[in-house]
Amino acid sequence: MLMITGARGWEHEQWQGTYYPPQIAQDWHLKFYAKDFQTTLAPVSFWSNCSIEEIEEFCSDVGKDYPLVFEQNENETDKNILTLQQTINELTPINWIMFKKDGWQKSEDKYQIKQAEIIHNNNFEENALVFCVHADKQLRDTTLREIMKFLKTEFKQFNVIYCYFDGELVAIDMLNTVQTLRRMLNLNY
Repeated sequence: MLMITGARGWEHEQWQGTYYPPQIAQDWHLKFYAKDFQTTLAPVSFWSNCSIEEIEEFCSDVGKDYPLVFEQNENETDKNILTLQQTINELTPINWIMFKKDGWQKSEDKYQIKQAEIIHNNNFEENALVFCVHADKQLRDTTLREIMKFLKTEFKQFNVIYCYFDGELVAIDMLNTVQTLRRMLNLNY
């Protein structure tokens, strides 16, 4: 099994000046991020405030083979967001996912795992699943290891798991720990 990991979003306050060097302009952030992390998820709250030109630039920054994923809302009613989404679909082939309210979820005191439905597959691997792991505070290495082992064991029939980290898990040290654990658990072939 292959686990491809990244953050939900690539613009986080705590990354300014620590992960992103001050001399790098914001429009280079995604390209910088994509060199270190295998994938990223653009939340609706982020991409819905972008222009088509910005979205096309994001896609060109990472290239057609990089799994840049755009999130949809299950019951979106905002006409501007729906129009932008339709325009994006017509101009740029991208991956779309949706976290359904009645979809599979696993919650613990410390974290929550949500499974997404793949709405449109542009370059996801065959037989893939998409998850988001959220925590309101940073987790210990042992808890992150437990989450990754759970996904590896519970969903072993799938070739690839795309796993996005959210909340306090987007701290760079947490994401680096995930990268290390992925190698240790042999989830990186």
